[in-house]
Amino acid sequence: MGKDIKVRLAMLGKTQVELLNEIRKRGFKKLTPQALSSYITGRDTTPQSEVVLKIARDILKEWEVKHDDSKNR
Repeated sequence: MGKDIKVRLAMLGKTQVELLNEIRKRGFKKLTPQALSSYITGRDTTPQSEVVLKIARDILKEWEVKHDDSKNR
């Protein structure tokens, strides 16, 4: 399940739409907002959902590093 993703987005001041756009840039061009939401809430657990959630967490980690770097300047 991806409840941590919602918390991390909120802490960064980012939205699921911004996350979706970044996921689409990384190969999931046809991923819908509804599908991403169902993956994050755990309603849909498939091999694809696991891959998408991993990509989402990788993106969040990148954003967190950038966010921390900007706070330390």
